[in-house]
Amino acid sequence: MKITTINALIEILNSDSSVNRVYISTERKDKRIKELIELCKKRGVPFIKIPSNALEKKAGEKNQGVYAEISPVKFSSIDDITGKEAKGLILVLDSVEDTGNLGAIIRSAAACEVDGIIISKRNSAPVNDTVMKTSAGTLSKVKIVQSTNLSNDMEILKKRGYWIAGSVAGEGIPYYDFDFSYPVAIIVGNEKKGISQLLKKNSDMLITIPHSNEVESLNVATAAGIMLFESYRKKKK
Repeated sequence: MKITTINALIEILNSDSSVNRVYISTERKDKRIKELIELCKKRGVPFIKIPSNALEKKAGEKNQGVYAEISPVKFSSIDDITGKEAKGLILVLDSVEDTGNLGAIIRSAAACEVDGIIISKRNSAPVNDTVMKTSAGTLSKVKIVQSTNLSNDMEILKKRGYWIAGSVAGEGIPYYDFDFSYPVAIIVGNEKKGISQLLKKNSDMLITIPHSNEVESLNVATAAGIMLFESYRKKKK
């Protein structure tokens, strides 16, 4: 995975992710670059300063004067996100296809201390450098599970004491009336189709975000963020 923004790279260096090497443009000499170099020294990550034109060959024209390669994300298992230290909050993404949405959702999930995100293996956005960029480096702070069968995995979560809350438009109870004190898995769906009929049918409860009729639906990243922060607020009480 490639990193070309300085904020994301600093976040990565502050985590336990494996960074292979960092390239820095000779034209950048500001405080953020000094911070980056100190982190590289602290982590023992090799870095090299190269001309901006050489950096562009690696990073492309759209870069912030830095480039790094990190090891691919390591996917987790359901056991990893439902262990003894779990806080009882899981987000399930049913065929979210846009990498920008996925990155924004991951950032909100990290801010709300979710135990993990379960994504469908098929018909989902790839977890790539675009996702890393839009998540502002928080990808490394969230455990991600790739699911080959979301319905089966929801049944596993039910057996482990989780309530399955399927988010839908125009039906179900308002999200702010849902009891988030119990372990819960919130499902958000595809940008156009929403959650599948099977997941909707197998949900313990349907929740919705009331809004003006002037707007047909909310962006999936916005909807996920609203529900995650409400859950986070109630769990902190």
